[in-house]
Amino acid sequence: MPSDTDRIKQLLRDIEAAENSGRPERLGDLFAEDAVLMAPDFPVQEGRENCTSFITQVLTDLFEHFDRRIVYTSAEVRMIGNHAFDRGRYTFNVIPKAGGEATQGTGSYLFLYSKNHAGDWKLARGIVNQDSPPE
Repeated sequence: MPSDTDRIKQLLRDIEAAENSGRPERLGDLFAEDAVLMAPDFPVQEGRENCTSFITQVLTDLFEHFDRRIVYTSAEVRMIGNHAFDRGRYTFNVIPKAGGEATQGTGSYLFLYSKNHAGDWKLARGIVNQDSPPE
């Protein structure tokens, strides 16, 4: 049976896969009921429904105009009872569908996870920042 740390690492891969799938609504299953997202240049999103709607809209808009791929690289995972955090970096590439050169962006993230009553880990808080906006 995988350890809680292994489950957190897998959850990060699941988040990454959902973001890259072109079907960002799949992220909704990964959010805790009381999830909060804090992304640069956007208002704070609170609650699973709002977080799912927000991330679906943002990524759908991006996928309409770009081919996009994100990779998360964890630097630290810490377990604190029924909570855990994962701190790391991300890199994403976007290529305009209309043609043009690829652009790369980088940033940092801090994800807080919580274990629900069923024993499943869910993304409870997500904070991301971008090093510098891509051109």
